Amino acid sequence: MPTAAEFKTRFPEFSPVSDALVDMILAETDAAVGTNWLERDRPVAVNLLTAHNLSMEGEPERSKAIAEGRSVSNAQSGPVSAMKVGDVSVTYEGRSKSDQKSETVADEYRKTSYGARYLELMRKNFTGPLIV
Repeated sequence: MPTAAEFKTRFPEFSPVSDALVDMILAETDAAVGTNWLERDRPVAVNLLTAHNLSMEGEPERSKAIAEGRSVSNAQSGPVSAMKVGDVSVTYEGRSKSDQKSETVADEYRKTSYGARYLELMRKNFTGPLIV
């Protein structure tokens, strides 16, 4: 399993996120990814899914806001749909319950570039059933 330092080296945009949080998400992701991947792809998959999950929780913007003493609203309100750097303004894409019902797992992964890349890698590792 990758470490927080290795993860942040690969994805420096998450540098503001605490190592403790990154380690926690890495552990969750490591368990979710499982052991059936090609050995060379598994650490990449763990890193990509961790980046996706952190993004879906509002990172790294949430950690930046906390470090700057700004208030943080519901961090799980959806992926970031708009961001402004000067006088920092982040808008989260809200999700209604009806939206959640019609989404597939693939739709969820496609909400971030990390998740989309994870989905591509997963499809290379798990091609589906074979018909003989």
